Amino acid sequence: MLITGHTVARGPDGRVMPGVLNADPAGAAASFRRLAELDTEVACFGHGEPLTSGAGARLRAVAGRLR
Repeated sequence: MLITGHTVARGPDGRVMPGVLNADPAGAAASFRRLAELDTEVACFGHGEPLTSGAGARLRAVAGRLR
């Protein structure tokens, strides 16, 4: 189980995205990418419903699109 805090969020539509509560967008993106490297099944976020299966794959898909 991964607890991401505000590094990752999940919108009301279920979309996984970088958290918006940060003072350093580049650092936040780097943290998101590091979390996405973990092989995790369940992820809990600072905001939004948890992912209860395949969390690592979902995070990696989003991380691949980050600038």
